[in-house]
Amino acid sequence: MDILCFHSREDIRRKISSHLEEMGFEFECFEIKDYEDMMNLWRENKPLIIITELSDKNIKILDEDIFVIPIIKHVNRTLATKYANRDFIILDPLVRNFKRVFMKILLMHSDKKSVKKLLNREGVSKNIVYGYGFEWGRSFVVNIKDEGKIYSILPDIIRDNIHLFVAVRDRPEVVSSLKNTKVIWVTDIIGKDRIKPHNLTILTDSIIRFIEEKENAIVLIDCVEYLLLYNDFINILRNVELINSYVMEHNAILIIIIDNNAYTKKEYSLLRRYAIEWKGV
Repeated sequence: MDILCFHSREDIRRKISSHLEEMGFEFECFEIKDYEDMMNLWRENKPLIIITELSDKNIKILDEDIFVIPIIKHVNRTLATKYANRDFIILDPLVRNFKRVFMKILLMHSDKKSVKKLLNREGVSKNIVYGYGFEWGRSFVVNIKDEGKIYSILPDIIRDNIHLFVAVRDRPEVVSSLKNTKVIWVTDIIGKDRIKPHNLTILTDSIIRFIEEKENAIVLIDCVEYLLLYNDFINILRNVELINSYVMEHNAILIIIIDNNAYTKKEYSLLRRYAIEWKGV
């Protein structure tokens, strides 16, 4: 078993269970237990991780040599002082942030052999994206100032079961060495794996075909301002929204790197109408 989880509220247990199941973990969730009962369940099931709501009756579990991730409402001074090196999950009211926070914690502990093995397991490995602030089935806009961060984390995100499509204006060689990656250079120069910037429909069709054919597809578009030199904004917007529809249908990810200063306030609002502003890792 991978995980034992404990929480006093049934609705929270149900939501956490749903997230863990979607991420491919083997787990069991229980109503909150006292320290002795939790230890008995740990000895019986030998999970790699315990996720638990904290109470006066079970807080001793944090002193055990066990990978325990506490769920708390807020970090108080006592916890922050006594367990300064401890990672906590602070859930939002709807538990929407669980995947992101949980996977980020696992990535921080990926030096542990058991955690590394877990993260590399088929069915789990694709969900590493949550730890980097992304989510399957969604589109993201990234400020150009964070372009370097995106390229630096791509080697960590791309796994055997994840496929990457990149449309770039400059330096296609930066990502061409990544496995499971198709790179399209948007340029006026004719050649293999190149598309001219005024051929927007051809680029969009190539992206849609990739999403349809590849499981766990991630699309990175890093050439929007260059495309704007040859296509009007509304046409580009229509194509982005079309790609976004396929992203939602096929549970893919779309990442668009843009220079916010290149757009009016209205244009930027339209661009991110169906997208999330990436806040970083």
